[in-house]
Amino acid sequence: MADPQKKLRQEGMLVHAFQQTHRPSSRMHYAPAPQQDALALQTLSGHNIAQTHLGYWTCAAPGGFAWLSVADGVASSPCADLASRSFLQVLHRTSPVTQPLQARQLPGLVRQALPEWRARYLRPRTRGAACTLASLLVADGEVCAANSGDARIWRLRTLPDGDWQWLQLSRDHTAWQQMLDEGEADAEQAGEAASIYHGLLHCLVLDADGGAPAEDSDEEAAPDDWLHVWHGQVKPGDVYLLATDGLHGALSDAQMQALWKRASSPQDGLHALCEAYRQTGAEDDVSAILLQHSG
Repeated sequence: MADPQKKLRQEGMLVHAFQQTHRPSSRMHYAPAPQQDALALQTLSGHNIAQTHLGYWTCAAPGGFAWLSVADGVASSPCADLASRSFLQVLHRTSPVTQPLQARQLPGLVRQALPEWRARYLRPRTRGAACTLASLLVADGEVCAANSGDARIWRLRTLPDGDWQWLQLSRDHTAWQQMLDEGEADAEQAGEAASIYHGLLHCLVLDADGGAPAEDSDEEAAPDDWLHVWHGQVKPGDVYLLATDGLHGALSDAQMQALWKRASSPQDGLHALCEAYRQTGAEDDVSAILLQHSG
């Protein structure tokens, strides 16, 4: 079997992914609830959309290209597991990538996928089904991050002193984040905030009145309230982490950064985060993807 780390040195990027369904103590003796998360791993050599109770994946990303996404079905909506899986099936419909994609195309791909998703999956029983999304596209040294809802994307970059800089590329579409942005609350009050403040202001919804976005792939299109976009450049050694809110809902930013700092490698860091999530007894599903660029 080929050594993934050797492939990383040869091809420049390596992808690790983890997914687990929560198992609250009250359900220990019953069948687990449906997995409401879904994840997509797309490279020039492979394509996979997963929605499992427990899964680990590792793959190389040749040619400097990787397109990665996580989606989380909103538990209060109908068909939450269908919502997350079906949206990623529409968004990542090219398998494998048959023509080169550029990072700047990602916002347009998400905008185009939304009306197509509604046309294909909106039915009386699925009306109102919703999911969040975090998607990252890396190509030719450029990177674009896009999210809707509270699924997150971070860039982890080493500093000259050997420490790690965590930069959140995504923006939570929640009432709490809006309050922070408008100066109506302080980040230190997060633990005291009522759960209603952490409710979603925007996500992807199967409905007929959602206002289909413009069907173009121009990254300069007018910004959308429901879609946050970030553009940048990849540097050797960069690590990108995507996760549904099951991870950062269970672990604070400080806890995540401390666990990462103690890890001996990015892969070990992801394992440490996932083990810490398990130990909290979190009552939410989790999906996490890590993209490691060699340095």
